[in-house]
Amino acid sequence: MKKILLYLAFAYLALSLQALFFRGVKPDLALILVCFFSLKHGGLKGVTYGALTGMLIDTVNGFILGPHILSKSLAAFLIRAVRDNIFQWNILINTLAVAAMSVVNIFIVYICLETFAKISFVNRPWSISAGEVAYTVAASLALYAFFRPEQENGPVTLG
Repeated sequence: MKKILLYLAFAYLALSLQALFFRGVKPDLALILVCFFSLKHGGLKGVTYGALTGMLIDTVNGFILGPHILSKSLAAFLIRAVRDNIFQWNILINTLAVAAMSVVNIFIVYICLETFAKISFVNRPWSISAGEVAYTVAASLALYAFFRPEQENGPVTLG
């Protein structure tokens, strides 16, 4: 419980940093935290943390409650499912998984907002979403050394 609260404080800090330092296209630091938490602490705790982080984001955004809860929970579940089926987890697989989860996250949020809040993303250029994925991948590479998951038989090596 203490770890989830600590990570929620990190998520709140990440959202604050995103709002303070980035305008327009920004990395999804909360998604990175959800992915790393799920990798370190398992699927159920990861999904719980993803839902709590998503609820924090949805309450801050002020649109409707649910899109980020669903997307972050699903990202936590999927990344742990991928981790359980991969023998050697390394920085390349981590980067590809975070990129895939970023794309899944964006699509789920878009679909939910368009369906339930009638907010259309039809005229939004794809370059914004591609930039968000690229920034999220770059941030995950920068944070990999701090949050890297451990193997069953020891820590992951970068080489």
